[in-house]
Amino acid sequence: TSVQEATENGWITESVKSPSWYHTWDYLKIDKVVWSVLPSQTLTLIAMISVVGLSSSLDIAAIETEMKRPLDYNHELKTVGISNIISGMTGGYTGSYIFSQTIFSLRMGIRSRLMGYVIAILALVFVVIPINILSYIPTFFFGSLLMMICLDLMFEWLIDVREKVTSAEYVIVLSTFLLLLTLGVEFGIIAGVVLYVIIQRMGYDVGKDEKLNEDDMAIANSRIEDLQNIEVF
Repeated sequence: TSVQEATENGWITESVKSPSWYHTWDYLKIDKVVWSVLPSQTLTLIAMISVVGLSSSLDIAAIETEMKRPLDYNHELKTVGISNIISGMTGGYTGSYIFSQTIFSLRMGIRSRLMGYVIAILALVFVVIPINILSYIPTFFFGSLLMMICLDLMFEWLIDVREKVTSAEYVIVLSTFLLLLTLGVEFGIIAGVVLYVIIQRMGYDVGKDEKLNEDDMAIANSRIEDLQNIEVF
């Protein structure tokens, strides 16, 4: 089967000629921005900033859970913030850690920073080369990959997490999941936070902030040197 036949049958996406990478910024025209519309988008901007900030915190929490050691939230969020500022100033999108890739790499036993450099170099190569590589990759590959990630995350955070949290916390987890599906990301998160506050005020056990004791701190400090090579992508 030729590439054209595979495209016509929907097995791979249609190849679209992409502009050269150095022409990308030709489409970034500040003078075309309708600034008068910006005030009406204030709530949307606030919601977007809040969602990115919260999702970044959740990404860090997921990585922290997988690594089984505390991370410096302030340092990690600063990294995300600086990256987003640079991306925005150069015409890019907002983003956060690809925590699923980090977790998969950790589970594969990868502990070297080399993994991060390889990904960065490959991403740069894909941007620079004049060929749309995605047009040669079968669409079912992306579908199966997304399905695998979805099922893995749902099992881990909706089923497997049951043994790691209190009953009240598990109710919050399931309720927030349903609220996100019903109300959307922004309002679903807000509703989930409100639900958490209500359940906490009702006196139910929603978990406690635990600090490492001296023994735990000694063990953690002795492992820091080894764990410094773990790359958070």
